[in-house]
Amino acid sequence: MRGHTTLFCGADGRRRAVQCRTATALAEATLYTTSPDFFDASASAAFARVASRVARRRYGTDCYGYAMLAHGCGDLVVESGLKPYDYMAVIAVIEAAGGVVTDWAGRPLTMTSDGTVLAAANPAVHAAAQALLAG
Repeated sequence: MRGHTTLFCGADGRRRAVQCRTATALAEATLYTTSPDFFDASASAAFARVASRVARRRYGTDCYGYAMLAHGCGDLVVESGLKPYDYMAVIAVIEAAGGVVTDWAGRPLTMTSDGTVLAAANPAVHAAAQALLAG
Protein backbone atom coordinates (compact mmCIF):
# COMPACT_ATOMS: atom_id res chain seq x y z
CA MET A 1 0.00 0.00 0.00
CA ARG A 2 1.58 3.28 -1.10
CA GLY A 3 1.86 5.89 1.61
CA HIS A 4 2.55 3.51 4.46
CA THR A 5 5.34 1.17 5.36
CA THR A 6 6.19 -0.63 8.55
CA LEU A 7 9.40 -0.26 10.50
CA PHE A 8 10.38 -2.19 13.55
CA CYS A 9 11.02 0.25 16.37
CA GLY A 10 12.76 -0.39 19.66
CA ALA A 11 13.98 -3.51 21.34
CA ASP A 12 10.41 -4.72 21.93
CA GLY A 13 9.97 -5.29 18.17
CA ARG A 14 6.65 -3.43 18.01
CA ARG A 15 5.73 -2.22 14.55
CA ARG A 16 4.93 1.36 13.75
CA ALA A 17 3.66 2.63 10.41
CA VAL A 18 5.69 5.55 9.13
CA GLN A 19 4.25 8.30 7.01
CA CYS A 20 5.65 11.55 5.71
CA ARG A 21 3.93 14.78 6.67
CA THR A 22 1.13 15.65 4.31
CA ALA A 23 0.45 19.35 4.85
CA THR A 24 3.42 21.53 5.69
CA ALA A 25 4.07 24.83 3.95
CA LEU A 26 7.65 25.50 2.90
CA ALA A 27 7.83 28.40 5.38
CA GLU A 28 7.09 25.92 8.20
CA ALA A 29 9.37 23.16 6.93
CA THR A 30 12.39 21.50 8.49
CA LEU A 31 15.25 21.02 6.03
CA TYR A 32 18.00 18.42 6.43
CA THR A 33 21.37 18.22 4.71
CA THR A 34 24.72 16.71 5.53
CA SER A 35 26.53 20.05 5.37
CA PRO A 36 26.14 23.20 3.30
CA ASP A 37 29.95 23.18 3.09
CA PHE A 38 29.76 20.19 0.70
CA PHE A 39 28.00 22.17 -2.05
CA ASP A 40 30.03 23.74 -4.88
CA ALA A 41 29.44 27.44 -5.62
CA SER A 42 26.45 26.93 -7.93
CA ALA A 43 24.80 24.34 -5.71
CA SER A 44 25.50 26.46 -2.64
CA ALA A 45 23.56 29.39 -4.10
CA ALA A 46 20.63 27.11 -4.98
CA PHE A 47 20.65 25.53 -1.52
CA ALA A 48 20.75 28.99 0.11
CA ARG A 49 17.56 29.95 -1.75
CA VAL A 50 15.74 26.98 -0.21
CA ALA A 51 17.37 27.27 3.22
CA SER A 52 16.35 30.91 3.52
CA ARG A 53 12.67 30.02 3.03
CA VAL A 54 12.27 27.22 5.60
CA ALA A 55 11.65 27.47 9.33
CA ARG A 56 14.48 25.15 10.46
CA ARG A 57 17.72 23.79 9.06
CA ARG A 58 19.43 20.69 10.47
CA TYR A 59 22.97 19.75 9.46
CA GLY A 60 25.12 16.68 9.92
CA THR A 61 22.32 14.26 9.27
CA ASP A 62 23.56 12.09 6.38
CA CYS A 63 21.00 9.26 6.01
CA TYR A 64 19.32 10.24 9.30
CA GLY A 65 17.62 13.12 7.49
CA TYR A 66 15.90 10.69 5.13
CA ALA A 67 14.73 8.61 8.11
CA MET A 68 13.33 11.70 9.81
CA LEU A 69 11.51 12.61 6.60
CA ALA A 70 9.92 9.15 6.30
CA HIS A 71 9.06 9.19 10.00
CA GLY A 72 7.12 12.47 9.67
CA CYS A 73 9.64 14.56 11.61
CA GLY A 74 10.97 16.59 8.71
CA ASP A 75 9.97 17.95 5.35
CA LEU A 76 12.99 18.22 3.04
CA VAL A 77 16.37 16.71 2.35
CA VAL A 78 18.55 18.62 -0.12
CA GLU A 79 21.92 17.15 -1.09
CA SER A 80 24.48 17.51 -3.86
CA GLY A 81 27.51 15.51 -4.94
CA LEU A 82 26.07 12.16 -3.89
CA LYS A 83 26.75 8.75 -5.39
CA PRO A 84 24.10 6.09 -6.08
CA TYR A 85 25.04 4.21 -2.90
CA ASP A 86 24.13 7.36 -0.94
CA TYR A 87 20.55 7.62 -2.21
CA MET A 88 19.26 4.50 -3.99
CA ALA A 89 18.23 2.60 -0.85
CA VAL A 90 16.30 5.48 0.71
CA ILE A 91 14.06 6.04 -2.31
CA ALA A 92 11.83 3.03 -1.58
CA VAL A 93 11.43 3.94 2.09
CA ILE A 94 10.52 7.58 1.44
CA GLU A 95 8.15 6.79 -1.43
CA ALA A 96 6.45 4.04 0.60
CA ALA A 97 5.91 6.60 3.36
CA GLY A 98 4.25 8.97 0.87
CA GLY A 99 7.22 11.20 0.05
CA VAL A 100 8.79 12.28 -3.22
CA VAL A 101 12.45 11.77 -4.21
CA THR A 102 14.04 13.17 -7.38
CA ASP A 103 17.10 15.03 -8.54
CA TRP A 104 16.96 18.83 -8.36
CA ALA A 105 15.40 18.98 -11.85
CA GLY A 106 12.56 16.66 -10.83
CA ARG A 107 13.86 13.60 -12.67
CA PRO A 108 13.75 10.15 -11.07
CA LEU A 109 17.03 9.15 -9.46
CA THR A 110 19.02 6.47 -11.26
CA MET A 111 22.49 4.99 -11.17
CA THR A 112 23.59 7.71 -13.62
CA SER A 113 21.93 10.72 -11.95
CA ASP A 114 23.95 13.90 -11.42
CA GLY A 115 24.27 13.50 -7.63
CA THR A 116 21.67 16.09 -6.64
CA VAL A 117 18.87 14.82 -4.40
CA LEU A 118 15.64 16.52 -3.41
CA ALA A 119 13.51 14.45 -1.05
CA ALA A 120 10.27 15.93 0.23
CA ALA A 121 7.45 14.89 2.50
CA ASN A 122 4.80 15.69 -0.07
CA PRO A 123 4.42 16.93 -3.65
CA ALA A 124 3.63 20.55 -2.67
CA VAL A 125 6.79 20.99 -0.59
CA HIS A 126 8.78 19.21 -3.32
CA ALA A 127 7.48 21.58 -6.02
CA ALA A 128 8.19 24.68 -3.92
CA ALA A 129 11.73 23.57 -3.12
CA GLN A 130 12.40 22.50 -6.70
CA ALA A 131 11.34 25.90 -8.01
CA LEU A 132 13.80 27.60 -5.64
CA LEU A 133 16.60 25.22 -6.55
CA ALA A 134 16.03 26.03 -10.22
CA GLY A 135 16.34 29.74 -9.50
